[in-house]
Amino acid sequence: MTWNWQVAMDLWAAGIAGGGYFASFLVDRLSGGRHKALMRTALYLGIPLATLGVFLLVLDLGRPLWAWHLFVRFFPGSPMSMGSWILFVWLVVSIALVMLWWAESFSPGRKLPELVEVVITALRDLSPFTNTLSWVLVVISALLVSYTGALLSTSGRALWNASPMLPPLFVTSAVLTGVAAILLILSVRRGWAGAAEVIARLGQASTILIVLEMVILAVYLVWLGFLSSPAAADAVKVLISGKLGLLFWLGVAGLGLILPLALELAAVRGGKAVKVPLVALSSLCILCGGFLLRAVVLFGGQM
Repeated sequence: MTWNWQVAMDLWAAGIAGGGYFASFLVDRLSGGRHKALMRTALYLGIPLATLGVFLLVLDLGRPLWAWHLFVRFFPGSPMSMGSWILFVWLVVSIALVMLWWAESFSPGRKLPELVEVVITALRDLSPFTNTLSWVLVVISALLVSYTGALLSTSGRALWNASPMLPPLFVTSAVLTGVAAILLILSVRRGWAGAAEVIARLGQASTILIVLEMVILAVYLVWLGFLSSPAAADAVKVLISGKLGLLFWLGVAGLGLILPLALELAAVRGGKAVKVPLVALSSLCILCGGFLLRAVVLFGGQM
């Protein structure tokens, strides 16, 4: 296979990084700026994942020492070039935003080593750009989650380009896995003010996204099977009844969508307080299912 598990992992990691920040940014803005800690959590999680994505792209080249060629030229017509640049820029802007937040966390007058004081003073002079950078990053995050679906749809493989529903499927999955990753972290360290409210709101968003992904996935399969070419109909059989059928139905549909939906509904049943362990288990299932979705589509298109 030209694209193996490394590319699948890259698409999964990049989707979580971009989708997590995109979702946390919306939650913070819709709450009137009361959940900036959620944005920080998204970046503390997303930066290592985006770094992993860059590392996996380098490995996939086959000649890692040539990786710098990706970042000295920009080829708009190349999905791999565009994706590499989007991932790299997302990482740079994220680190810059975290550095500004770090500088703001030090109270004025606090005694610090001279070098640290110089760095913090320089960063504080740039603090007016914090809000602008957060908006820039949400735009790049939208591009990042879109790239994870557009990369495959530009190829000549029937499973990838015969239906326009693949990019929306990967975008929805990216935001869903991003929300799930944040929920998993919040479920572990929920001892801060407002944690219960945020977990409940994100849990509701997760439930909606699961249903939306189910609908898009169903349309994607029907489109390939009945509304496209015979080649696409043959390609989709690889997913639903071929070599990848068991992994698709048990891993993607069962573990990644149906079981999390049942757990999410059970977590809020009866209108009582959200059952956090069920939310955490649901989030873990979503993350596994999100990776399996990318893996079966990626591998299935090359069979």
